[in-house]
Amino acid sequence: MSRIKGPLSSRSKNRAYIAFIIGAIVYALLIYRLVDIQIIKGEEYTNKQLSQGSEKVDLNSGRGIIYDRNNKPLTDTEKSKVLIIQSEKLSEGYKTMNLIKEATKLEYTDIAKMIEEQMPSSSILIETGYIDNAMKEELEENEIIIEEKTSRYSENGLLSHTIGHLKKSDSSGQMGIEKSMDSILKDSNEQYVSAFKAGDSGNRENLNILKGSITTVKEKENDRHIRLTIDSSIQKKVEEVVDKEENPTAVVISDVDTGEVLSISSRPNFDPNNIYEETIRSQNEKSSIFLNRATNVTYPPGSVFKIVVLYAAFENRVIGNDYTYNCTGKTLVGNDEYLKCHKLDGHGLETLEQAFANSCNTAFYDIANKVGEEKILEAAKALHVSDKIDIGIDEERSAKIPDNIEIRNLAIGQGGIEFTPLQINQLTQIVANNGTYKPLYIYDSIIDNDKNIIKPFKVSKDEEIISPYSITRIKEMMKSVSKEGTAKELSDLPGKCGVKTGTAQSSLNGVEIAHGWITGFYPAENPKYAITVLVEGTDAGNKSAIPIFKEICEKINKK
Repeated sequence: MSRIKGPLSSRSKNRAYIAFIIGAIVYALLIYRLVDIQIIKGEEYTNKQLSQGSEKVDLNSGRGIIYDRNNKPLTDTEKSKVLIIQSEKLSEGYKTMNLIKEATKLEYTDIAKMIEEQMPSSSILIETGYIDNAMKEELEENEIIIEEKTSRYSENGLLSHTIGHLKKSDSSGQMGIEKSMDSILKDSNEQYVSAFKAGDSGNRENLNILKGSITTVKEKENDRHIRLTIDSSIQKKVEEVVDKEENPTAVVISDVDTGEVLSISSRPNFDPNNIYEETIRSQNEKSSIFLNRATNVTYPPGSVFKIVVLYAAFENRVIGNDYTYNCTGKTLVGNDEYLKCHKLDGHGLETLEQAFANSCNTAFYDIANKVGEEKILEAAKALHVSDKIDIGIDEERSAKIPDNIEIRNLAIGQGGIEFTPLQINQLTQIVANNGTYKPLYIYDSIIDNDKNIIKPFKVSKDEEIISPYSITRIKEMMKSVSKEGTAKELSDLPGKCGVKTGTAQSSLNGVEIAHGWITGFYPAENPKYAITVLVEGTDAGNKSAIPIFKEICEKINKK
């Protein structure tokens, strides 16, 4: 049954009338903006641009590219199409605007906004995700240049804390590698279009088919780039894992045999393309998103420090392989104070290997008492865990070691002693390499456009052999941690591993929290990787670092 349409009601007529008025106002404002750009201020803009000799329209950051160990670019990977128009063309009526709109499918308002932001430049850059290929010839005939613009950073934010970010106004490095290597990276790999006020003379000299501009050479002989030791494939796998964790995290992976840093990750992440917005987010969330938690933040090591205590005991011969301890769950540390073990009912009678695998607090208090504070701190220095690694990033922090630490705290890595995850990873590298200290480093070389080495980076510290006998004993005990100790969840890991776990007591906004540590080597035999993971505790809860360690190993193993 059909319905007969009658005349519009008065309410419908009013709605249609209001919609018409609103549409007319919006259209009038748009027309005014375009007229203002093209006609009213056209002469003003033209006069200003004629007072300039030449002007650059940048097509990239003008900085050297940062590559990984396999010459895969870590920056300058995302490219987009842009249109470059001489501003004088915009005062010739609506033909140019209509042509741009048709070719790019952009709205007039978006085009007008980009033009306004760049006036009184003599050349205007229109960024677009789309250009109609069928209209390229028409664009060129109308003296509109089609170029490719390269963004400094990709949207995935890979290695963002370590690479850092730039100052928008002058593209100077403000953080990370960008800041530390600014003198090498700046004024290199420049790509731009130069716009000249004397366009006709440029054409007479056949510099460019388009009036008033010349596209420069996009590579120069003296361009310099930096190659890192980072493996982008491993870095991507690490970031895929930590992105699933809600708590803040830090991960460091190094090559056991060389000391090359293969991956550094810090979470929460930030977008280096939108620093202003990210700064506001950081302030609102109070999340310190710009901190590189792997290198710039120190944490109490907790039971991870028992590696150092055990090394000191071996070196000073205060215990032997026949050492045993009966853990009852607590031990007297003062007149009426007790140090509790994490297993409140006690571990019972333990061998040294079992005490280490169980991370028994009371047993290690007994061992630390036999060694003494001075010898333990000497061991920390000998193992380079108290050293600033100095991988060449300005923000890197040094360890915190108070002048006086009670032995009860030193035994379990508490009491104000703090290290970065990078420092803990250096300790792990030494153990995994049977006592051969290979200083960690992240810079490989300065290279040219053809990836040829201009200058290799030299490690500032010397290699060293550190008591192989004591170290290999600790290495074997770390394997037992993953078999039957505090990280027995790793017992089914393909290739096995050796680790030490830790839970570090701290506080946040007056709330007691605990950071989760795990540091170790993978695989167990002839290890390739030293892997350190930290998961920060928050007022919402504490997390173990073991699941992240396990998944990273599994992903690396699937190369």
